[in-house]
Amino acid sequence: MDGFTFIATQNTLSGWSMSFKNVTQFVWKRHQSHWNWIVMAGSLVVFLMALLTHSVLLFFTTAAGIVISLQKFPDPVPPFSWVAKMLECERKWLELPWSWKKSLQACGMVAGVIYVVCACWAGSIMALLLFIGLCANIACVYGNKAMGVDEL
Repeated sequence: MDGFTFIATQNTLSGWSMSFKNVTQFVWKRHQSHWNWIVMAGSLVVFLMALLTHSVLLFFTTAAGIVISLQKFPDPVPPFSWVAKMLECERKWLELPWSWKKSLQACGMVAGVIYVVCACWAGSIMALLLFIGLCANIACVYGNKAMGVDEL
């Protein structure tokens, strides 16, 4: 029984919490597939374009992309190495124990998402370029740390 059918058959409070767990497991399993991850990332780009242009058609395209990303796609042969690397980094980050550093990273990600959504909705290309520059700076700091140039 898939997650959507399970939700429809539950009517008790404990059943709803169990169905939420099943849905999150279903979505996580789909998220780990390379093609599904690419479709979801593409949907995110379309969503940001929809916010930037205030286009209802692009919002519907985003919704269609999200629904499509929940379908089962075959694994690519050979697997996409860059998607595998992204998924592995995500898994490693999620498996780390919570610390002040991970909490700061999580707050930074949430703040970044809110900033990008607001900048897109306001139509501010300069704010988006500022965010891209900040991300490039953070990537340089982490790259320097990986090469042993600088300690965080």
